[in-house]
Amino acid sequence: MIQSVDRALYILDILKNNPRGLGVTEIAGRLEVAKSTAHRLLASLEEHGYVQKVGKEANYRLGLKFIEMNQVVVENLNVVELARPYLEQLSSATGEIVHLVMLDGYEIVYIDKVDNSSTIRIYSQIGRRAQLHCTGVGKAILAYYDDTRINEFIKNNDFRSYTENTITDGQALLQELKYIRESGISYDKEEHEPGIQCVAAPIKDHQNNVQYAISVTGPLTRMTQEKLKECIPKLKETVNHISRQLGYRFS
Repeated sequence: MIQSVDRALYILDILKNNPRGLGVTEIAGRLEVAKSTAHRLLASLEEHGYVQKVGKEANYRLGLKFIEMNQVVVENLNVVELARPYLEQLSSATGEIVHLVMLDGYEIVYIDKVDNSSTIRIYSQIGRRAQLHCTGVGKAILAYYDDTRINEFIKNNDFRSYTENTITDGQALLQELKYIRESGISYDKEEHEPGIQCVAAPIKDHQNNVQYAISVTGPLTRMTQEKLKECIPKLKETVNHISRQLGYRFS
């Protein structure tokens, strides 16, 4: 029984790092078990919603159950409670929507959001996921991966295109990540949703790790180049406050 649980958990770890999914044969190889054993484990995980089959090749990837579980975990995350007053201040100061996201595998998850009075509908809502390469918050986190993880991400990522501005080339992404590390600021210029722009920045913890990021987001009609630049000092002040609360020491 314990061995089966260990194997099932290992499958979830494998799929977490392979967002495009894997077939039964490859999963069995990584587990070093018979294909029938892997299939039985996957069938059980699928029945409970932890994995799902996708695509013509019927590859397995993480299932929707994790969104439900993630919402429960998020409700108990100290960082959400800690960051909330700063998010509200930032939204009030900029007049725009502010997001807090966390890294989960090769995706980001929206874990808090402060709305403004705008009637503009934006994709995000708490619990939703998005890819790293096409969002300001995603790139803000990805930029602080080590080189090995960045290269692994580029190799495994499908670079799905959401708009005509989405980065779909690994070398172009590397150049942008270099800029983000140098400036501490990331942009989403209609890369995920047409007509929506944002400026984002990473949150660092006591180990100098980046698991969270914040963005200021709004419609193109308001989030002009001038407005984006105006938001930067307020955004940096916000992430610095939260980073200090998480134990990050500024040199």
